Amino acid sequence: MASQHDQVPDFDRGVAYWAATDAGTPVPRLDATSSRLLILSLLPSLSTIPPPHLPSPSSSSSSPSSPTKPPRPSRPFRALDCGAGIGRVTRDTLLPLFDAVDLVEPVPAFVAQAERDARAGRDGWRRLAASAGSEGQGQGQGQRAVRIWKAGLQHFDPRRPAVPVVVEEASGAAAKVELAATIGRGDFAWPDPHRELDLAEAGYDLVRVSGPLPRRSSPASLSGAQTDPGWCQWCLGHLSDPELVSFLRRARAALRTSPSGTCEGFIVVKENVCADDAAEGAGRLFDDEDSSITRSDRVWRDVFDAAGLEIVRREVQLGFPQELFPVVAYALR
Repeated sequence: MASQHDQVPDFDRGVAYWAATDAGTPVPRLDATSSRLLILSLLPSLSTIPPPHLPSPSSSSSSPSSPTKPPRPSRPFRALDCGAGIGRVTRDTLLPLFDAVDLVEPVPAFVAQAERDARAGRDGWRRLAASAGSEGQGQGQGQRAVRIWKAGLQHFDPRRPAVPVVVEEASGAAAKVELAATIGRGDFAWPDPHRELDLAEAGYDLVRVSGPLPRRSSPASLSGAQTDPGWCQWCLGHLSDPELVSFLRRARAALRTSPSGTCEGFIVVKENVCADDAAEGAGRLFDDEDSSITRSDRVWRDVFDAAGLEIVRREVQLGFPQELFPVVAYALR
């Protein structure tokens, strides 16, 4: 029998397991609240409330020099929700903060449920409802936009999501990516999903411009073509270490970059974490039921190092049952 260290997830088995599982298991509301607070601490320009260290301007101190919070940048903010299930993270964490979200999920039933809920416009999905055809939601365009992709992360490239990544050693399903739905703001200028963003065309290095702008592109669409956060929660255990490292490298390459070349986005990995000495020191536990790996903090750090990522924040999620593995969020870039 293979050791815990040698066992590798079978992606197709994992998809089959979740396809036969009820996706309606409730998650504590504190999870989404903590996630939003983490994002706002990493991307404070998203907040519409002045931070507490700035004094509130009074009527007697309304001069231009009074400290106030800078306005939110006019460019679109875009997020990536990886292994999204039925879209809880998109609905409760990302849509309240971001203009557009790419939702990626391989289980067909979960993709269909996410689309139904998004089109119905209930709860957090209401931000899409005005342009999704829902009744009773008023007129005009929805505030937000979502694209729903059916794909495994080992075949997904956030820079050009419609083009599947072909990896010979990838486990499970063939390399296939399907755009299941585009919902929300009808006027949102999504970047061309078949074409990797050329930063030169966005004004980063005009010497490199070698062709015309793609059809339907504009400064707004190009500035929205990079990801502000890539969010990965309770999904990466279904990838082998090589698949995971390759995906994280692609996700890192898709993060927003300033004109000076500074990375401005983040990848957030939020997963259950086992003890470093689990499985006789392997630091990884293989679950044969759903064919997934639970990694330890040490193993996660090794993976991040192999992907060229630096941990800039680490938080342990509070409020979950004590009998569960700790849930740890790593902010990376």
